[in-house]
Amino acid sequence: MDYRLYVLDSVGKFADVEEWNCPSDVEALEQASRHVHSFGAELWQGNRRLSTFAGPLEPRAQVARG
Repeated sequence: MDYRLYVLDSVGKFADVEEWNCPSDVEALEQASRHVHSFGAELWQGNRRLSTFAGPLEPRAQVARG
């Protein structure tokens, strides 16, 4: 089956996508869990979201200077 791992940016929007073919959801989840992304990712199979992965880094708040 075809799976896509959508990589998120610092504001939670899709920034990139990784595509691969896995024989099962379990294998796709295992493969996705081995990827590390700064702001998280979502694993999809077609129009079905399988999982959301939190990123190891928290986005930094921007301080207005004036």
